Amino acid sequence: MELPRALDKGYVNRRAILPYGLTVEEVERAVAETYRLFHGLNDYLKQSGFRPLEELLLGNSLSGIISEFLVKNIAKSSSVLEANTKIGGHPDLLPKDYYTSSAVLKGEHGIEVKCSIQKGGWQGHNPEECWLMVFRYVVGKQRSGEILPFTFVEILCAELTKADWSFSGRKGESRRTPTASITTGGVEKLRNNFIYRSSGAGVGKHRSIFASGS
Repeated sequence: MELPRALDKGYVNRRAILPYGLTVEEVERAVAETYRLFHGLNDYLKQSGFRPLEELLLGNSLSGIISEFLVKNIAKSSSVLEANTKIGGHPDLLPKDYYTSSAVLKGEHGIEVKCSIQKGGWQGHNPEECWLMVFRYVVGKQRSGEILPFTFVEILCAELTKADWSFSGRKGESRRTPTASITTGGVEKLRNNFIYRSSGAGVGKHRSIFASGS
């Protein structure tokens, strides 16, 4: 199967609302660069006798790496955003010239980036008021038995408030990592403002909603 090199333009929603002057075209360029980086790394790994990245890094580790690729590539392609260089900082992408430093621990303005193989139920560590961009992807063996290359199938973006999150903190002496989950209403905000949705990727009523003209 041919490896994807860019988003299918027929499924790109050019009416999507993006903040801070970020454009859909800049997201497209960032995705193309992420594909180039991911596939290039896999070419090197295979030539060197290693297993591909999606087999070396499983679950959240793979999603975290792809998220980092996307953050750096969006910053590279955008004229208005830069990557947050603070380890553990929030949000991932900062509006240029807004903060006094590119290392921000907890900023009020910017875009948080999340990459996930899941169709929903996305989580974070804390409920945050911010713009969130979710990149859904598929890779490897599917339920149908088909083996798919790493492919983005849906890109969503919305401004979420704290009311769009439900928080599960620690109880008693529990060492469980606190998590915040996006509520049904928050997920709907994201799905209603899609940047990209390929055929069959939508969930529920969104399965038949694509970019105009696709």
